[in-house]
Amino acid sequence: MDLRLRLTRQLMVLWYERSAPPTWLLPLSLLFGLASRTRKRWIRPVRLPVRVVVVGNLAVGGSGKTPLVAWLARELQGRSQRIGIVLRGYGGRQTGVMRVTPESTAAEVGDEARWLADATGAPVAVGADRVAAVRALLAQAPLDIVLSDDGLQHYRLGRDAEIIAIDAQRGLGNGALLPAGPLREPAARLAQASAVVLKGEGHVPVPRDVPCIRMRCTLEYAERLSDGARRPLSEFRGQPVRALAAIANPESFFSALEAAGLEIESIPLADHAPVAQAIARAGADRPLLVTTKDAVKLAEPPPHVWQVPLEVAFSADDAGTLLSRVRGDA
Repeated sequence: MDLRLRLTRQLMVLWYERSAPPTWLLPLSLLFGLASRTRKRWIRPVRLPVRVVVVGNLAVGGSGKTPLVAWLARELQGRSQRIGIVLRGYGGRQTGVMRVTPESTAAEVGDEARWLADATGAPVAVGADRVAAVRALLAQAPLDIVLSDDGLQHYRLGRDAEIIAIDAQRGLGNGALLPAGPLREPAARLAQASAVVLKGEGHVPVPRDVPCIRMRCTLEYAERLSDGARRPLSEFRGQPVRALAAIANPESFFSALEAAGLEIESIPLADHAPVAQAIARAGADRPLLVTTKDAVKLAEPPPHVWQVPLEVAFSADDAGTLLSRVRGDA
């Protein structure tokens, strides 16, 4: 296990499995909070000639925001909305702003950007400056809504709505700001959200006047990358299987596979890490299941590698409320 992954795991235990934050880190959290408030106070948001909706999170770690962005994009496209997507492009080597094209690789633009472009067909741009990324999209074609995958704390990007995603099982951890806890902003920030989306089961205290929406995430089938063949996950039961994940919370992927009745040998990697070498080291003597975000990193996937798409679903009422907030109907 590499150093980055070990450090991440230790922090997750510190933040999410212990009820009280470590007192020796609290002074640093106070400084972090002061710096964040000062930065927010002095940065003037840039308003753009398009509706901008930020889908972000308060807590470090996976919250399902990228699958949520994909779901929103497809649902809005199905309602004749012209959608664009911007994001930082973590894991990519691009500098400045770059539009994702069919030729763009995950190594260039980041795994999330490559996957979102494939999953939605929407125009996607990456860059640390989200304002410039939105402008790059608008320079190519008119849009009705731009979705920002992450960027809740990118205060320069003016926004019309904010959707905050939270892993309901983990919640907000010990409630402390970085580095004593996992929060980028205080929990009171939830009161400013247009809606809060809870991934999975668990209780998170959400302000009464903010819509609280439950997002169900399931793994139902696997698709072989080499030829597109599909099999229900149930067909992998009773045989040795490996599973690899280089996402913010690899254990969520492994736990979901085990909940589906699979016995797996897990291979966790750091978020956005390359996967080709780890797959080669694992061997080809049994099926290897990967996330869709990791699958896009493989130019020539071996025949024993299968991707497992994450299926996102909402109740009809919750879906209607969420889409209404994103479109600005309410």
